[in-house]
Amino acid sequence: MIRFILLLFKPFRRFIEKMGADYNQFTRILELKLTLDNRRVKGLTKKPQNDQQNMLVKQSLTQIFFGSFFGIFLILVKLPFTFFYFSHTFLMVMMAMTIISEFTTVLFDTTENVIIQPLPIKGNTINLARNAHVFIYLTLMAFNLSVVSIVIAMVKFGFVAGLIFVFTIFLNVLFTLFLANILYLGILQLASGEQLKNLLMYFQIVVAILFMAGYQFGMGMVDKSNIMNMVLPVNWYTFLVPPAFFSGFIEGLSSTNFDPNHLIFIAEALFVPFAAIYLTGKYLTPLFNQKLMDLEQGDRNAKVKIETSHISLWYRLMAMIFVHDKDEKASFHLMWKMTGRERLFKQTILPSFGYIIIMILVPFFSKPDRINKMAESDQYLFILYAFMFIGVTLPAALLIGGNKHTAWIFKSLPMQSPAGFFKGTIKAAFAKFFIPFYCLLAIGVCSFRGIKVLPDIFIAFLVIYLSSLLIYYFQNPVFPFASEKSATQAGGTIFKIFGIFALAAAFGFLHKFLLHWHDYSNLLLIPFYGGIIWYINRILVYKQITWRRVDRVNTY
Repeated sequence: MIRFILLLFKPFRRFIEKMGADYNQFTRILELKLTLDNRRVKGLTKKPQNDQQNMLVKQSLTQIFFGSFFGIFLILVKLPFTFFYFSHTFLMVMMAMTIISEFTTVLFDTTENVIIQPLPIKGNTINLARNAHVFIYLTLMAFNLSVVSIVIAMVKFGFVAGLIFVFTIFLNVLFTLFLANILYLGILQLASGEQLKNLLMYFQIVVAILFMAGYQFGMGMVDKSNIMNMVLPVNWYTFLVPPAFFSGFIEGLSSTNFDPNHLIFIAEALFVPFAAIYLTGKYLTPLFNQKLMDLEQGDRNAKVKIETSHISLWYRLMAMIFVHDKDEKASFHLMWKMTGRERLFKQTILPSFGYIIIMILVPFFSKPDRINKMAESDQYLFILYAFMFIGVTLPAALLIGGNKHTAWIFKSLPMQSPAGFFKGTIKAAFAKFFIPFYCLLAIGVCSFRGIKVLPDIFIAFLVIYLSSLLIYYFQNPVFPFASEKSATQAGGTIFKIFGIFALAAAFGFLHKFLLHWHDYSNLLLIPFYGGIIWYINRILVYKQITWRRVDRVNTY
């Protein structure tokens, strides 16, 4: 599989060399990265070799399954320009989310420099291979998400339109990767060393908001008065929207319509992605590589921060509510501090807040009639349960970090059972990162609906907390921040997001049904969910997390 992927780059050898890279070194480094991805996953999951060989196939199937739901929606769209505009907007947003949440650590990974930099590597080879590494996985994901859409396009608009659509997917990946690079290069110019790493964590939220805001703006340009005849009016600013480039390109070539508007779209679709990648690889990549070297030096030369022994009131309150056993209290205190220090953890969890703000809150509060409906109906439940996205992102985020070779410290803790340690870990992360944000949400909902909805707010909180516990306890009991984040892990992200919202919808509809079934019948959910949480924390977790399972999935 790796050999086949490397062969695909052979026609672009001269282009790669023009950007100041050595082609042979480029392919060797790229082969090394792809090989390491497979080995990292094997070391983490302890799965048999045959299962690992099929992992890429399984990830592709899940992405095709998710993309089929969007493809079914596109069946209703009759106009080709609008059809392909929706398709490329969907792809660009999904890829942007994946880059921000999954590939940032790959783009900024400096661990390989210890081996590669002392070697006589030419020019931009290292950084170009890093971008190609991300490009491979994004391309695979984009094509998987578009399989059903491509088939529908061929049926509705002809075989030629479908083939051109496939080509524009490739262009879309190039352009999205360029946008990610240019945004990260911008932040690299603002700071350096340790200060840069701290700034980067919060910049990711801004990037997530920008991409999601662009998605909302792009979808808002479409006239949705008739879903089967949706029309995208071509105004002057339409020529500045990337999905419109590719849509106009497909429509112009497939219908041989070469009026001024389509000629502009064709020129933009062909010129902008390749020019952007060339400029990035030729001129901006050296700056990126130099900043990464500064980033690595920042780790080595960072001053040790001296912290006071002051314990915040919020910590005292959360510890009093969530933990009671001694093992749990010690773990809760340790993880409360570690979650505030681990960059990879915050780089994974913080963008989730941006997704919620743009995807849920902004569209909901952008129209006054929706606010009025929320004040008179049960639409506030949709907002409450949408925050499950943040709660269930925590369990996976707690695994990612650079402490793989120091996990023996956790093993040496004086605990009869590891369950208490893992209980304190998830509770500390949940209390520190989710509850403050959820409290602000509760205040906002109460300002529209009054304090009578407090039981509903509490029920939704119990559901999100329950989901977080179940996901954390049933995944492999890897010690916190001890797993490397490889590119292959990004394959299941889209399917995970789909599963999260499906789960939130199921719990939300149950809540809504009871709310309308009988007065106060929704209160039955409080002891129901509370009893399940008690059973999980007191009985199930001690059966699920044992030293035998912990030793099987951790490296000491």
